[in-house]
Parts: sequence; structure tokens; C-alpha cells
Amino acid sequence: MVDAGYTTPAHIERAARVHGITLLGPVVPDHSRQAKAGSGFGKSAFPVDWDNQQATCPQGAVSREWRPLRISGHDYIQVKFAKADCQACPVRPQCTTSATRPRALALLPTRELHEIQTHNRLDQTTEEWQRRYAIRAGTEATLSQNVRAHGLRRSRYRGLKKTHVQHVLTALACNIVRVADWLDAEPRTRRRATRFRTLCSAAT
Repeated sequence: MVDAGYTTPAHIERAARVHGITLLGPVVPDHSRQAKAGSGFGKSAFPVDWDNQQATCPQGAVSREWRPLRISGHDYIQVKFAKADCQACPVRPQCTTSATRPRALALLPTRELHEIQTHNRLDQTTEEWQRRYAIRAGTEATLSQNVRAHGLRRSRYRGLKKTHVQHVLTALACNIVRVADWLDAEPRTRRRATRFRTLCSAAT
């Protein structure tokens, strides 16, 4: 389980292909005007036919242009619809604010990445996904403690095996410190009453 900084479609694909793991974390949502407003036709409203390199709009019009596009050093596929189709469309205000230009989409460069993005954007809106991801609560505080108090981010050794040993010992040290703090009758700092702490207090 990771945060949004590690869940680009490319990261998710590589984690599954190279390491055999499934990254669980929120992907960046659709930032189009329509998606933000919760009305109109966002990117998900346009089915994509990768074999024929076409997209279809909600009114049934088929795109007329499919070409590579580079934005800020990243590769995309630009899909454009015919100007005539868009100008005559009865629901044009729900699709674009431009008075003259047709609707255009920027897709990820491969079908696999596009499908990963689409699937994860839909999946993360469900209650089941949110329940699974809720397990991650508290991870940031643990990571911060290990980085700031125990130097987790800097390896003291060379080689993956020795570095792994360092990580295990760091986790052990973190647990010892937390147990010692919990047993201390006078906490060094005011602690938030977490559910786990409430449960531990009730058990003693």
C-alpha cells in the first residue's frame, strides 16, 4: 500500500511485471473540467478502440485524428474529433467550452497503461477499495519516526542484503521505542488517543 506518489499506471504495471506485486494506492483522478464539476462528459465517457485507433463520443461520433503527443516530457496519444461533428452536436456545452475547436483527448501511450488508469480510477471510488486502503492509516507517522529518529532513509552498508538487515533492525528499534513510550507513566509528549491505544488501555 502506497500513496499517490507511487501509483502512476507505469509504476503499477512495472510492479506487477517485474516484482509480481499489486500496488494499492490512489491514482491521480481525471482533472478535466467535466470530471471536476461532476457533470458533462469526462474522459471515461469515451470508449477507446485501440485496435482501430479510434474513440467514440457519447453521441456516437467517431474520432478522426490519432497521433503521438508529448507534454512536459511525457508521451501521450492525442485523439481529436471532427470539427463538423462537434459543431453540430446538441450536447456540445457538456463536452467542451470552446466555441470553435472540436473535443480532444490525451490518452496514455499504450492500451495497457490506459486500462490500468481507467480501472483504478473507477475502483478507488468504491467502498470496498476505501476499506482496503484504510489499513494504511498510520503508515506516514511510522515512516516519519523511522526516518527522523532512526535514519531509515540512509543505508549504512553496501549491498541489498546488509541494507535489508538494517531495515529489520530499524523496525525492531522503532517497536522497542514505542513499547517503552507506552509503558512510561509520564509520556514525553501528549499523545492522540488512537483506537489501538484505547484498546490497549482497556486490556490492562
